[in-house]
Amino acid sequence: MIPHTALSTELSLDYLAVAEEDRDGCLQLLDGEISPAAAVVQDHLSASLGSPSAPVPELGTQDLPVTEADWLEGMLRFVPALRTWHAELDIPDAVTRDTLADFGRNLAINRRVHGRFGMDTWQWLTHHFAGRLFALGRLQFLIHQPAVPVPGTAGGEWVLGVHIPEDGGLGTGPVAESLAAARPFFARHFPAQPVRHANCESWLLDPYLSEHIDTWSNIFRFAALFTPYGTPRDEPSDAVYFTFRTRSMDMLPTLPRTTALQRLVLDRIAGGGAWQVGYGCLQLP
Repeated sequence: MIPHTALSTELSLDYLAVAEEDRDGCLQLLDGEISPAAAVVQDHLSASLGSPSAPVPELGTQDLPVTEADWLEGMLRFVPALRTWHAELDIPDAVTRDTLADFGRNLAINRRVHGRFGMDTWQWLTHHFAGRLFALGRLQFLIHQPAVPVPGTAGGEWVLGVHIPEDGGLGTGPVAESLAAARPFFARHFPAQPVRHANCESWLLDPYLSEHIDTWSNIFRFAALFTPYGTPRDEPSDAVYFTFRTRSMDMLPTLPRTTALQRLVLDRIAGGGAWQVGYGCLQLP
């Protein structure tokens, strides 16, 4: 187990892009010896590192429950080991920093949504700490084996799941650069899991959205990159959460209608419609 010195703690928080207002919360979790529950988390992260298909287990017992705070502490203490693993795979330091910056980003989102230190999306970060998700420019790529095969792939074939961190727009240039970087990156650093295709599951691929936004918009152009497949599923709160960062459907009358997208999201719900998550795939360049 790697101890956290004052220097390594400061460096870890820098790699995680933790904002000033969330640093005290992180330092409190790192104060003193590791807690027994966080040690369970750290053992799990160590065992999962480099295992693309490892699921997120229900850790802990009635006598030793593992909470959100324990997961955060375990992740914070695991940063030195993760950085070492990245370096052993010759992953560029810039990619490591961009990937781990999602930790600080999700702390900041949690503070906006709930008004407190914490991360209710900690399960998402287990992908980063297991070494199966990487940020390559504007987009993140999760190496996985979809439960339902993506068109054009064989069962069990590895696919890159495309994810969009909250970090700006979807300009065609940055998106194209990310997609172009993905296949060479994984071929070099993970040759045992070759990838040829990517898929995306998002409310941005809801057919209704493409039908009701301008064709010159970045969102329309992003969705148009993917070939739809499967049947969209209802996820009424996704569009609300990712547009307004709230899942409360009771607050809809109070939400702003400043942008065309905000008005579109709210008007569809007000008209009795339900937002959906669509599925799309593409062949990587």
